[in-house]
Amino acid sequence: MAKDYSAASFSNFMRQSVVSGLIKPATLRSRKLAAEQLMVELKSHERQDLRLIDLDELCARFHKLEGSSIRPESMDIYKSRFGDALRDFIAWTDDPKGFAPSESEQKALREQFQSEPEDHKRAREELALNPPRSPHQIFPVPIREDLVVYIQNVPLDMTPREADKIAAVVRALALPADGNGNEDPA
Repeated sequence: MAKDYSAASFSNFMRQSVVSGLIKPATLRSRKLAAEQLMVELKSHERQDLRLIDLDELCARFHKLEGSSIRPESMDIYKSRFGDALRDFIAWTDDPKGFAPSESEQKALREQFQSEPEDHKRAREELALNPPRSPHQIFPVPIREDLVVYIQNVPLDMTPREADKIAAVVRALALPADGNGNEDPA
């Protein structure tokens, strides 16, 4: 029986891998988002056999289509996650019984981020799972355990000076500090 490396078989693999517990749901969601974004640019022969995909060339086609509306960091995340999904799919198709999912999500980056505060981690995860698709996208910013602030209409080509200007407006909205530099408890 011939092995099926088609886009349709890839979709079935994605569904079945989370149902059968091979891949964590959060990992699947992030890979699925990356796949949905990049697979739009697949050529017909690539859709028939995903082993034919040159990931660098596919990302270049996608970036050319999207132009400046996608940030390089988002492109790198899409490439990494879709690459992991493809490697798992091909390994599973080659040997379903011997399959073990890969966990190559940039180990060094993970170690670096582990020292960050929890709210930064949540914000980064939210942006990675739901990257902005236009300047009008809403950005979640967790500022407390029970509070998330949303920022909208942030231009994709914002300069550090413009970011400082926005930050100054936000600082002006904060409660005044008492004489010791502590927040006013009122």
